[in-house]
Amino acid sequence: MLNKKLRNAIILSIIIFLCLLIVTVSLRDSDKVKGIRAKALDFFRPIQEKIHSFFYPLIKAVNTVKDYFGLIEKVRALEEENSRLLKDYSENINLKVENNALRKLLGVKQRNKFDTKLAKVIGFYESRWQSEAILNVGRSDGVLEGMGVITEKGLVGVVILSSNSSCRVRLINDPQSSIGARVLSSRKVGMVEGSLDKKVYLKYIPKDDIIFRGDIVITSEYSKLLPPEIVIGRVKRVSVSKQSPYKEIEIEPFVDFRELEYVLVVTR
Repeated sequence: MLNKKLRNAIILSIIIFLCLLIVTVSLRDSDKVKGIRAKALDFFRPIQEKIHSFFYPLIKAVNTVKDYFGLIEKVRALEEENSRLLKDYSENINLKVENNALRKLLGVKQRNKFDTKLAKVIGFYESRWQSEAILNVGRSDGVLEGMGVITEKGLVGVVILSSNSSCRVRLINDPQSSIGARVLSSRKVGMVEGSLDKKVYLKYIPKDDIIFRGDIVITSEYSKLLPPEIVIGRVKRVSVSKQSPYKEIEIEPFVDFRELEYVLVVTR
């Protein structure tokens, strides 16, 4: 009897719940229900406003922190992208410069018909007493002591020491450098020598010989180390001293030694 009453109560509860559900669904969009919802909204508005006013600064602060860390990630991503672009740009520029340099050097080789070996400058020795460059070629590449080094602009120097894979080049402004030379216009012969002040001079030209500022100086055919007619530089200054039978002639080299990157070793 008890079980029967319990079962009937459960069935009745289910029927009532279903009726209420049907009524709620049917009246959900009715004007009466909308009015009730509107009144509830008005009733809870002050509470909602105060809750929002209380929590909004906190929510804003949390969002700001989230945006800050998101901004950091964006900045990092932009920096990485910028770094990538700069690297690509740098590599492209380096390739362009390298290609241009190689084309110019190959042009020198074709014009002068030298047997040459392409080399890259990998270091310098610079002091009051010496002015030298280090190249990445050596005996294994056929580079020996006494061979000349040039660029598309002119003479650089002479190899003074060659190891298996590298060599040292004495630049023409080194105090110990001395190379047979000729003035192109007058055909006068002298010696181009370096100095302690890193200037280059054309020596042993008699006072009576006419030398003009701007005259071009080239290697002479009497040089044992270098082929003839390699350009060296132009006359920058000419002076005369009573104490010397020779003119003092300063030469401005065509090669800027500070910008040396690729050179050609004249292997004959």
